[in-house]
Amino acid sequence: MNDEYLIVLKSILPEYFEAVIKAKAMVEDENRSVSEACKRYNISRSTYYKYKDKIFNASKNYGKKSIIGVKAGDKAGVLNAIITEIYDAGANIISINSAMPVKDVAFITIAMDVSDATIDTAQIIYKLKAIEHVKSASIISVE
Repeated sequence: MNDEYLIVLKSILPEYFEAVIKAKAMVEDENRSVSEACKRYNISRSTYYKYKDKIFNASKNYGKKSIIGVKAGDKAGVLNAIITEIYDAGANIISINSAMPVKDVAFITIAMDVSDATIDTAQIIYKLKAIEHVKSASIISVE
């Protein structure tokens, strides 16, 4: 099991974590600038950018959809192996965007519904990293 992700009570975290979540919502939902959101929630822009893709607000429906990023070598069968691993985990792929490989490296973004998955997104990432020619895999967003 991958121990890279934790679920913790908000009360034990520094206050700026919640401020980053609120600022991120302001930027995404209200189309406000990052500077404006950071001023409103009294955090620095560097704090915002450091944590905005690393903390998520849990809700009742948290974890139903995930977007992941994969950097893989431009080799035959790698994308198929990635798709197969996601399918085997019980996740449903919503969309795949694969950029043209540059210097034999392809960047792939996958949106998936993990409601019926047999393992969580962190474990899917762990399994994807084990695929030959996959250079990195990470969670971009969780809804």
